Amino acid sequence: MKHFNKTLLALIISGSCVSHIAQAEVSISGFGSIVAGKTLGTVEDPLKPGTKRDEIFTADFYDVGQYSNDFTFEPETVFALQISADMGDKLKVTGQLVAKGTDDFRPELDWYYLTYQATNELTLMVGRRNIPMYYFSEFSEVGYAYPWMRPPSNLYWWQVTQFNGFTAMYDFDMGGYSNTVSFFYGNEYSNENKEMNYYDKLYGGNARAVNEFWTDIVGMNWNLSGDFFNVRFVYFQNDRDRETIAQDGSIADYTPFSQQFLGLGGNVDLANFTVLFDMNMVKYDDIYGTEFPTYLVSLVYHMDQFHPYISYSKADQKRTKRANEEDYEEHYLLSYGVRYDFHQSASLKLQYDKFVDQGDKATGWAYHGDSDTITVGVDFIF
Repeated sequence: MKHFNKTLLALIISGSCVSHIAQAEVSISGFGSIVAGKTLGTVEDPLKPGTKRDEIFTADFYDVGQYSNDFTFEPETVFALQISADMGDKLKVTGQLVAKGTDDFRPELDWYYLTYQATNELTLMVGRRNIPMYYFSEFSEVGYAYPWMRPPSNLYWWQVTQFNGFTAMYDFDMGGYSNTVSFFYGNEYSNENKEMNYYDKLYGGNARAVNEFWTDIVGMNWNLSGDFFNVRFVYFQNDRDRETIAQDGSIADYTPFSQQFLGLGGNVDLANFTVLFDMNMVKYDDIYGTEFPTYLVSLVYHMDQFHPYISYSKADQKRTKRANEEDYEEHYLLSYGVRYDFHQSASLKLQYDKFVDQGDKATGWAYHGDSDTITVGVDFIF
């Protein structure tokens, strides 16, 4: 896959260099965030009772972007470059190169897909893109696109966020409202999954790797928008296999199951206020009957270039096939902040996050620990 990424990037770059020959119209755009922050205290180590450690706040579960008591730019700083080439006859190719602080700013081609405008209403896409799980999933790394420093990390926390596959989108008007319905199918094979490897070591494991495979991802989105609102309904299901590789290369553990994801999110504009929300339910068909209900509600007030906000997000885990359904992973995140649009293409943000771990300590599910975190950053587009 890495070799393919490099090859495709070379093709895109070389294509832009000879675009005058191929008569392709090439456009280059990008986005980025320069963010720094730290946690503000110490907490009892949830996995080592009786000992203290620095607070840890996971701002990005997928890439394990974490703040501690040391001031750092690493967890959320990101730069991205997107290259699109219009090849004519309604066909376009897009590639997105991203460099993150969590990866020591090593560039990676994380999006690459072809778009074919079959009709004015029907768009077909094939390649690699984000799975449209949540309302902000498809642009979750573009900080300029939303009011907060980041979408709440205790909702946007899955081990897999992208897929390789196909998407068909159909636009139409109905009852005076704009509608977009999309259907998607694909797979994702995440070898040496960064998040799962981290948690294996956190719990004292010594696996060589933990691999996460999402296959037969099939689902649909329905986006409905009017003069003062935009809402999106999403449903998808997939098979989900996780394997732990021992140091000798053998498979130490293999856990196959499937999941269903159901979500409703959107925003509503009311005078000088915007209300944003996201409600989701994830169900596994595992032996425990695991369910993850999550939700977000946020209020933003608009004062010219200043946009103060507050948001609350909650995540829970239930095991419906156990006598005790409730005492597992549970936490909430309360955030306050302000966005200042000091430039037409850039914004300055300041945010305070209070993370409260309500998981069951006796069974080891309170493994995150409480934290108070302050971050400041600049988001920009070009």
